[in-house]
Formats: sequence, structure tokens, C-alpha cells
Amino acid sequence: MIMETNQYCETLPEELRQAGCQRALLLDVRPILGKGEDPFHKILEASANLAADEALCLMVGFEPFPLYNVMEGKGFQYQVEKEDGLFRVYFYRGGESESLQEPVTPAPLQAPEHMDVRHLAPPEPMMRILTRLTELGPGAQLVVHHHREPVLLYEKLKLRGYAALTRKRGEGDYLVHVLPAWAAKEA
Repeated sequence: MIMETNQYCETLPEELRQAGCQRALLLDVRPILGKGEDPFHKILEASANLAADEALCLMVGFEPFPLYNVMEGKGFQYQVEKEDGLFRVYFYRGGESESLQEPVTPAPLQAPEHMDVRHLAPPEPMMRILTRLTELGPGAQLVVHHHREPVLLYEKLKLRGYAALTRKRGEGDYLVHVLPAWAAKEA
């Protein structure tokens, strides 16, 4: 798939200029996520097509922790700017220099919030779960009462830094515990 637009950020952080970047391709994935779609392939495509002196400026409503490891594995460093709930994550190739980002420390774990989506038709349960996680912010936990195993939800949660522990309690009765991925490893 070809990128639909080549919009660039109006400004570029000085640290990126010092790393050799001249401009940053803008990719706002909030509308994609708002439709319940996964922007992962667009992000990979955009980053693969960057010139040596370009960065990718990803605009998103949450900090995409799992994406950092993926992009580092592809030779990118990153820098994060946050303002009023908007994250601008700059991915760039910075050579051998040390990464500019702050060390990633997980947000404190919030108390679980219960949600019942058994009465909703797909894709509404997934949309409500993802929306609520965004509203609650980092460290959010949901205990979701669902009428089916939400298989399509798992990859979308992973992209956002969450995991799901699902337990079938009976026919058409699933309990899905959504929590930050780091907390799921400790569970």
C-alpha cells in the first residue's frame, strides 16, 4: 500500500536535527485507531520509505510502548513529546549515538474497572474497550464481561501495550481481564 500523503511536520526538535534529520514525515494514526483499525502496517511502511535524513513523526493518543522495541529492532531510535494527551513519537536513524528518550517506566496500575459488552454486536465491544482504555490512560485495567472470545482485540491491545487474560466461564460467557502488558507478565 502506498502512503496516501506526504505531509511533513512544521517543526523538528533540535535533537533530531543534531542527529542528522532534516524533516519528519507526519503520520497521524488517531483516525485509523478511531475506526478500530490497526495502523501497524502503515507505520512500518512509512518508516521503511524514509530517506536517510528523514524521521517519522507518529501522532497518537497514547504512548505506544511495544512499538519502541519493534522500531529499535529495525535500527530506529525514538524521541517522545507529550502535550495535552497527544503523543508525538519521532522515529529516526541516529547512527551509533545514544538514544534520546527517557527510560520507560510503567505507569502505576489502576484499580480494575468492570465493563459488560455482552449485549453489543461486533465490532462495538472492541471499540468500547479500546476507547475506554484511552480514556482511563496509562496503567488502566478492565474486567470485561463478553459473550465471545475477543480474538481480534488481542493484537490491537498488544500495539497499545496491553494484554488480555481470558477465561471461558460457560457457553457465551467470557471474562476478559485487560491490563498493561508488563503487569500481565507478573500475573
